[in-house]
Amino acid sequence: MKKEKKEKKEKKRDNIRSYETKKGIRYEVNFMYDDYGIHKRYTKGGFLSSKDAKNHMILIKAQIMNEGGLKKECTKTFKQVYDEFLEIGANKYQENTITNTKKNINLSKELFKYPIAKIDYAMLQKFFNKRKKESIESNKAIKSALNRVFNFALDMDYITTNPITKVNVLGIEKHLDHDKTISYEDFLKLTTSLDNENDYIYHVFSLAIKIGYYTGLRASEIFALEKSDIDFERNIIDVNKKLVYNGMKKSEIYASHLLKNKSSCDSIPLFKDLKQLLVDWFEIDHHDVIICDENGYYLHPGNTQTRIKKYAKKLDIDFHFHMLRHTLASNLIMDNVDVKTTQEILRHSNVTTTLNIYTHVNEKHKQEAINHVFDKKCGSNVGENDISNLIN
Repeated sequence: MKKEKKEKKEKKRDNIRSYETKKGIRYEVNFMYDDYGIHKRYTKGGFLSSKDAKNHMILIKAQIMNEGGLKKECTKTFKQVYDEFLEIGANKYQENTITNTKKNINLSKELFKYPIAKIDYAMLQKFFNKRKKESIESNKAIKSALNRVFNFALDMDYITTNPITKVNVLGIEKHLDHDKTISYEDFLKLTTSLDNENDYIYHVFSLAIKIGYYTGLRASEIFALEKSDIDFERNIIDVNKKLVYNGMKKSEIYASHLLKNKSSCDSIPLFKDLKQLLVDWFEIDHHDVIICDENGYYLHPGNTQTRIKKYAKKLDIDFHFHMLRHTLASNLIMDNVDVKTTQEILRHSNVTTTLNIYTHVNEKHKQEAINHVFDKKCGSNVGENDISNLIN
């Protein structure tokens, strides 16, 4: 008898009731619970079905059981949490990563006003759906930036799940500079033209391109190199720093020993032709920094790349510094260098990155091969009837 009364009492306390609104029937969760030892009542309405209300009640009760009470929902806006992230959580990322995060978060300002606990998958998917005509690379960068902030919110217990993990990023595929390579003929044409200029800075530009071509170093690493990093005895280059320059004036840039990943800080082989170039350069240039201005100060990689790109365009050469890194990767792959060696020379932290380049280069090579075969087979003046005959 006492057990029946207790069950009726629990039913009454754990109540899901319906009520009428202007928009139709809605359901409410209403039950008593212990919040860290204090007896309280939980209520939440607006559910479209009793099933939704029941599922919510089960979820909340599970949280109370696991936590010993009910956590208050965070009322901070996304912008407030983002500002906290910059103040507290940014130190686990590299300077350039935070600079890129700031740039990409600014493209999602429409989310700033919403409480971070209210931002869900549906809201984020709608946001990216509206950006489907933008570059997919840009949208992926925005998603990565948002992901950093949501992960910080998880660490701070502002949210219980990261809503962006299931979001599908849409966008237009664009052929990016970093997917391109530079031919050896264009490399010689560009560097020879720069060497023939009667200007110190153009000779430095040429040297920077040659270092990139023969080493595959990132631009920020090339521009941070010092003479002490070159070991002519062991024929290696010690890669131990990079320039931090994004969003900075030339006077503000500096060298940081915090590289992109652990594998980035390593020694790479010094190609014999590049060795001779550096030996000759060191005899006539006495600055400690290798790629520098006339006074020995660091050059701004962004501004320098823009100047070289404009110069190359006059020679009808499409140029971007990252092309040099991709060119080395392609040259290694096309010369049948194994994946492990290629990974170590390029200093990829994950072999998947190297394998992706292998796939990209091999696909391009197969396309060129099939075109070459049929160009020879069919000649250049194959008519429609000839093509039809070939197909049939």
